[in-house]
Amino acid sequence: MISWIDPEIAGYVDGPGGRTWFRQNGCERSGPAIIGISGGPGMSHHYLMPLTAFSDRHPVVLYDQLDTGNSDRPGDKSNWTVGDFIDEIERVRASLDLEALILAGHSWGGLLAVEYALKFPVRTAGLILISPLLDTKRWIADVRELISELPEYVQKLIAEGEAKENFTDPGYLHANDIFKSTYGRRKTPKPPHHLRSNALFNEALYSHMWGPSEFTVRGALQSYSCLERLGQISQPVQFVCGEYDEARPDTLRDFAAMIPDATVSEIPDVAHSAFTEDEAAFLSEVRNFLNARFA
Repeated sequence: MISWIDPEIAGYVDGPGGRTWFRQNGCERSGPAIIGISGGPGMSHHYLMPLTAFSDRHPVVLYDQLDTGNSDRPGDKSNWTVGDFIDEIERVRASLDLEALILAGHSWGGLLAVEYALKFPVRTAGLILISPLLDTKRWIADVRELISELPEYVQKLIAEGEAKENFTDPGYLHANDIFKSTYGRRKTPKPPHHLRSNALFNEALYSHMWGPSEFTVRGALQSYSCLERLGQISQPVQFVCGEYDEARPDTLRDFAAMIPDATVSEIPDVAHSAFTEDEAAFLSEVRNFLNARFA
C-alpha cells in the first residue's frame, strides 16, 4: 500500500502569518482536486499520504497548516483561529489555480473542511469527512461514554487528574495512553508516514485549540459547533470512521442526516486512524464515493 510517494511539485504559499508548505500529485488529472486537511490540531500532512492513491484521477494536494510540519512556525497564537486556517486553505487553492475542491479532512481537519465549504461554497465540489469534530459538546458526551467502557482504574485516573487539573501526572498520562490505544489507533505498528506526523506534532497548538487530551477540553474549541449550519451544505458528503472511533459512528450518522446528500462508511476493527489502520478498506470506501459522484 501507500507508504511514501514523491510529490510532482512542492513549495510554499505566502500568508500573513508565514509560509504554508504544500505538495501536489496528479497535476495533469482532470477530476476535481482533492486537498487533505490534517487533524490534531498540530499534525503534519505525512499521515494523510494514503490520499495520494487518488492522484491517478484527481490532482491531490497535501499541505501543512501554519506552525505544523514543513510550514513556518512563528508560534504566534493570534494566527491560531478557525478563520485563519480556513483562509490558509483558500490561499493554497488559489496559488495552485485549482477550481472547486474536494476537501478531505480528518478530525479537526473535518471541522475546517465544513467551515471552508460554508464560507466558499462555489469553491467546494464535495467533502470527505474522516472522523470529524463538528460539535464539541457531542464529542465530549461521546468520549465520556467511551471512557465509561474502560477499566475502572483508568476512569479513576482520569477523574483524579481532571479534579486536580494535573495533566502531567503519570497516572493521567497512562490513562490517556489507554484511551488512545483503544479509540485512537488500535493496530500496531504505525506506518512510517504516521510516525513522521507524530514526530512533528505541535503540542502547543493542540493544547491551545483543544486541551491536554482528547477527552479533557480546555482550549479555544470548547464551545465549537457547526450543526445548525450543516443543512446549508448542498455538495455530496462522505463520512468515514472506524468501528471503535472516538468520533462515534452513530454520531456521524446523526450528522449525515442533517445534510441533504451525505453517506457514512464505517470501517470495521479500527478506530480514529482508519486510513492508516486499514488503508485498503479506507481507499476502497473513498474510491467508491469518488467514482459515484465525480466519475
